[in-house]
This record gives sequence, structure tokens and C-alpha cells, in this order.
Amino acid sequence: MRILYLNHNVARKGGTFYRAYHTARYLVRRGHEVTLLTISADRRTGFEYECSEGVTIIHTPDLLTGVGRTGWDLWDTACRVGLLHGRTWDIIHAWDCRPAVILPALYARAQSRSVGGKLVIDWCDWWGRGGTQAERPGRLTKLLYGPVETFFEEAFRSQADATTVASRALHKRALGLGVRPDPLLIMPGGSDTETIKPLDRGAARTELGVPQDAYIVGYMGALPLKEVDLLVETLAIARRQIPQLRFMAIGVSVAGSTLPLRDVMGSRLGDWMIETGRVPFAKVSEYLAACDVLALPMRNNISNVARWPSKLNDYLASGRPIVATSVGEIEAFAGHGFGIFTRDTAQDLAAGIVQFANDANLSEHCGALARRLAEGQLNWHTIVSDLEALYTQVYDRA
Repeated sequence: MRILYLNHNVARKGGTFYRAYHTARYLVRRGHEVTLLTISADRRTGFEYECSEGVTIIHTPDLLTGVGRTGWDLWDTACRVGLLHGRTWDIIHAWDCRPAVILPALYARAQSRSVGGKLVIDWCDWWGRGGTQAERPGRLTKLLYGPVETFFEEAFRSQADATTVASRALHKRALGLGVRPDPLLIMPGGSDTETIKPLDRGAARTELGVPQDAYIVGYMGALPLKEVDLLVETLAIARRQIPQLRFMAIGVSVAGSTLPLRDVMGSRLGDWMIETGRVPFAKVSEYLAACDVLALPMRNNISNVARWPSKLNDYLASGRPIVATSVGEIEAFAGHGFGIFTRDTAQDLAAGIVQFANDANLSEHCGALARRLAEGQLNWHTIVSDLEALYTQVYDRA
């Protein structure tokens, strides 16, 4: 199949880019031709072409900056439409519905009618109607921007020939908007078990210069501003019972803030925080392996219930035990036994960390189950196999 992907993130920034890119590269392995349109980090005019693991990535120009460079620029939208003029595709997959994605996607489907081209729309975040936008600071911004976000999030869903969603909550919401139940695929994030593998803890610490006698709690990737206090309080409580506890912030940035993590956390953590800065993906295995336990604190709110926490896949692949709040899709997979699952309170999360610190056998057992889940149901091979079947089903329909 000739497949077109449209994404609203700057290339290699944002979880939805990786959701699309990893899917694309595994489809290429299955013999498909995939082109991915994503936003250039700095181009204002012209396109930049890249081939990555067989995927053709086209970096599109965008006039906006910062948070505006996330699919809202009409110039970017127009450039994409012009690029797609006269070209046909078997499958057009819109990874969300912001203007620079959905409008070119609809145009591409119209161009592809002659070859039976079909439109698939993905939904992986709950933005409007009390979701992520409502939780961010800035009352006036939310008042003006919220209705626009909600319109684009909802208005085009029923026009898809097929739909993919990241969670049960978004599945239910899609049905409520008139999306046809068949084909509608719940598609979680996948684990890259080829790049991220379980490694020896001691060797990883030696390589990274991390103290061998510390008990290290790790967190990786974006940390929502609303969860900073939950994590800090959790660590403070756990450290009262584990004096040698240290916190490793692996490539952590604070979503919803322009400040560095240490500035947001203030003096509450002190010198027992290890901040790595940005980590190349090829080195992620070593940093995760250096940790005794990995933390995933999530508040029980609409956006967390609806989204797939993509860092979970890397945690699982590393084969380390996990302490997480039982929220949304985490709750759905808790039965696989890869960690300790708690309410969204610092006391409960800290108790989970302490339990692992006191029970090496439990830690080893949960780590093994984590890797098993990463190699099985949540492996990209498995997930892309289901998506390929969806594409075939919708394309073969008269």
C-alpha cells in the first residue's frame, strides 16, 4: 500500500510524532510505502526531505513559533495541500485533527478517490471539553483558544473511513460523536524492544558514573506541571524510609512551563537529584537500567484517563519494576503484574517505592513481567499487525 501520514508536531518532538513514526517504520518492514509529513523545526519556506528506516519524512515549513508550531499555521496547511496536489494514496492517516493535519488529509482523500483511497483518523489526546487545555495556566488563553481546539478535535471525526484511538475513554467519546464502531481500533503505544533492552544495573551505573550504593528512582520524558508536586512529595516521603534514595530525571522537561525542572522543583530535592539533560535514544537503555524502580505518577483527571502514557512502553522494555497510579489505560494493563499500582496520592506512591526497596524478589519478578508485556501485547510488531489488518479491511470495502 501507498500510505500517507500527517502529523502536527515538530519532527522528533512530541509523542504523536513518535506514535506515527514508529508505526510507519514497522509498516515499511512489511512492504508498505509510507510518507510522513511533519513540521520542520526551523523552516519558513520550502520542504526538507529525509529517509529514516525506509520512511520518507517531509519536514514542512511553518511560520509560527513555540507552542503555535503544533499544527495551527495556515501557511503550513496551504503548503501541504500544494505538495499533495495530483498525488494519490491508498491510505491517508491523519494523526489527530489540527488544521495542518486534517485539512490536507481531506484534500488527499479527495485526490485519491480514483484509486479507492481511504481516510483514517487517530485520536490520542483529550484536548478540549475539560481536557489538557483546561488544565493549563492562562484563563484568557483558555477562554479564547479552548473552543477552537474543541471544534477541530471533534468536527471531523465522523468523516473518517476508519478510526484509531489510544484509550477506552476516547473510544467512548468517538462513538458519542457519531464515529462508526466498525472499523474502530483501540491502539495503545508500542514498545521498541530492539533498542531498549534489560541491562545489568551495576554495569550501567559504572558506565554513567552513578553511585552503586544508591537506591535510584527514575522518571523519564515530559513531566506535566500538574504532576511535579505529586512526584516531589512522593520522593520526599519515600526518602524518609530510604535514606540512600536518589532521584534520576532522565531527559525530563516540564510540560506547561518554560522553566528547567530543577527551577520548578526548587529546593525541595537538593543534591540527591541526578538530572541527565537530553539523552540520545540509543542511550536510554543504560539510564533506565541504572534505576532500581521507575515512577509514573499521574493525576486522576480527564486528560490522563484518555491518553496513552508513552513512556510506559520504554519502562516496560527496560525490564524494571514500575510504581504507577492506577489511572486510565494503566488500570487496563495492571493485571499483567509488572508493578505496584496505587491511588494518585504521594503517600500511596511512596509506599509502593518502599515496598520494592524492601523486596528484591518482588522487584525482579515485576521487572520480568514488564519485559514480557513489552515483547508481547505491547510490542510494535503486534500493534502494527492489528493496524495493517484495519487498513486492509477499510481499503477493501467497496
